[in-house]
Amino acid sequence: MIYRYLSLALFLVSNCVCAVQVNGRASVSGIAAKADQGEIGYENDIDILNADQQSFRLMLEDSAGDSLWSFHLDTKRLHLKGLPFSTKHSSDLFRYYDLSHHWRGERDRSSRTRIGYEVDQAYFRIDKGNLNLGIGRQPVDWGSGRFWQPMNVFGAFAPTDLDTEYKPGIDTVIVDWFPSAFSSLEAVYAFAPNDRDKIKNSGALYYRRQAGQNSELALLAGRVLENSVYGTSFESDLRGAGWRIEGVYYDLSDSKDNEWFWIAGVDYQFNNGTLITAEWYNNTLGVRHESSLLTSPIELFELHGLKQHFSQQILGISLNRDMTPLLNANYSLLISPLKNSSGHHEFSALHQFNLVYSVSDESEFVFSLQHTSGTGLDRQKKLTSEFGHLPDSLTLIYRYYF
Repeated sequence: MIYRYLSLALFLVSNCVCAVQVNGRASVSGIAAKADQGEIGYENDIDILNADQQSFRLMLEDSAGDSLWSFHLDTKRLHLKGLPFSTKHSSDLFRYYDLSHHWRGERDRSSRTRIGYEVDQAYFRIDKGNLNLGIGRQPVDWGSGRFWQPMNVFGAFAPTDLDTEYKPGIDTVIVDWFPSAFSSLEAVYAFAPNDRDKIKNSGALYYRRQAGQNSELALLAGRVLENSVYGTSFESDLRGAGWRIEGVYYDLSDSKDNEWFWIAGVDYQFNNGTLITAEWYNNTLGVRHESSLLTSPIELFELHGLKQHFSQQILGISLNRDMTPLLNANYSLLISPLKNSSGHHEFSALHQFNLVYSVSDESEFVFSLQHTSGTGLDRQKKLTSEFGHLPDSLTLIYRYYF
């Protein structure tokens, strides 16, 4: 099947070879982790858990007059030893066709290897004055949060993701209308997988406009995965500090419960260039007691990452600074409070320290160190905290662009 998509890409190139842009990114990464008792991978009889990945993304794009098309083919080899493996992603819930294939898969008791490809983006857009139309597999990115974006109802990056350059596309029709230079209305109709009858098509409207000189207001309304959603966000600045609040209300179709997912955040940049960001996460779909982690049902939101945490409340703090013109440093801290059987709060935390070094105009090197604290898995291998079950890890990534 891969030849079908390569042939399509070559056909597009051959018909507009004078104007088509051909770009790519090659990436090599490795991760090493040490699991202690109560952490994932401890009972695999492996001293050092590890994973390595090699990927190549081919990107073709062309524009002519008021139209544009784009095509991204992502090939990947992934090998894991002792670390968990998951094939589920939020984008899978909004892709009509599974345009991927894995021609090699090997698995034993403690390791797994997979090699394959997927069409990550493939869309056509046309612009007519203040009206734009996009059809195909394309990314949808909404919300103003730094760590979390409740209004990203079709999926968002996790706050610990190291590769956020290309958001996975979903199969959708998008209409953008710009009633003024300072406002926009985006309508999205996303198609459900054709092989999963229980998942229905989704749709949403997203309106943004400037409110005053330094403020922005956004509104959201739609029906996503058979749930009615309504949201709003507002961001502005005060005394040199930026602040924002963003929330979404869920009217769940499979229960009588109504849920809220909201964040509130602030950021401030010091004179030396250091940027500090703090954000509070509150999702009533999550739990507030340790005991609820053992009985919380596995939901569609959890399986595919639309709900990124088990806990209801999390505090995120980050520090970011350009150390030199070529070196950027970032430290992030996530803290989750959960009540124990005595009614007292027990805290688990995740620390992540990242360095990004620009080797050249076309390449970069990423160093990431992650450390967690908190109670781990119990004897039945069930969670007792948000982050305590995750082993400490070191990740190295090299990316090359052409």
